[in-house]
Amino acid sequence: INVLKILLILFLSTTTIYAENKNFIKLITDCSNKVQNNYADNEKIPLELLLAQAIIESNWGKSRFAIEGNNYFGIRTWDDNVPQLKPLKRPDATFGLQVYKDACESVKHYIDTLNTSNQYKSLRKIRKLELKLWGKVDPEVLAMGLINYSEEKDLYISKVKEKIRILKKKSN
Repeated sequence: INVLKILLILFLSTTTIYAENKNFIKLITDCSNKVQNNYADNEKIPLELLLAQAIIESNWGKSRFAIEGNNYFGIRTWDDNVPQLKPLKRPDATFGLQVYKDACESVKHYIDTLNTSNQYKSLRKIRKLELKLWGKVDPEVLAMGLINYSEEKDLYISKVKEKIRILKKKSN
């Protein structure tokens, strides 16, 4: 009987996590669709890349910054006039993680940052070349343009690409 109880608890917790993750994917997907609805192809960020980063940066929307600040992409600010949350272990940090009014505002800022910041010129060049050569953008190839997104550099890109592969497998 104890084994059955343990199996039931495992099943229920797995089912709950699956449902929460599915809700998270729906939230981020709906925001992406809403934000990018009128964007030109050369301004769009593929959903798989966007989801992969949101999952990594917010732990499926379970991080403190996602819960308290609707920040799903780990976007920092150094401007004291911008609403922000300081890291708990570094309350005197010179930066904070930006606070957004909702998930869609977070998604929009993330996309706009990739489309305008000098840090992501290479991402935009990759996207332009992919569109010219193939008429579409491969999210794994585009991830190569995220070299400046994280202090982890190449390791971060590997994590994003792996998450994209997992998302692709689950959607097939």
